Amino acid sequence: MMDILFFVVLLGAFLVPALIYKQKWLFRVFAIFFVCFGLVEWWAVAATGKTVSQHFWALDTVNPTAGWIIVGGMAIGWAALLIHFKFHKKK
Repeated sequence: MMDILFFVVLLGAFLVPALIYKQKWLFRVFAIFFVCFGLVEWWAVAATGKTVSQHFWALDTVNPTAGWIIVGGMAIGWAALLIHFKFHKKK
């Protein structure tokens, strides 16, 4: 149940605001991201029996430092994108 809730919140948080404000290109970017991520999830489970998250959790369990480095890199990357969207305005 929590996985479904996580998925709905994640999908809604990215797609719904783009729809509300008619940002069709941003919506397409996020929709394609979710399609690609879904395909990789399917591939991971088909090949290994584990999701992408389960592979990360396995790494994080044996090497917490690696887990923090990956999460930190993701946070920096998302922060850079958010800063780019909000503050890098061109006319």
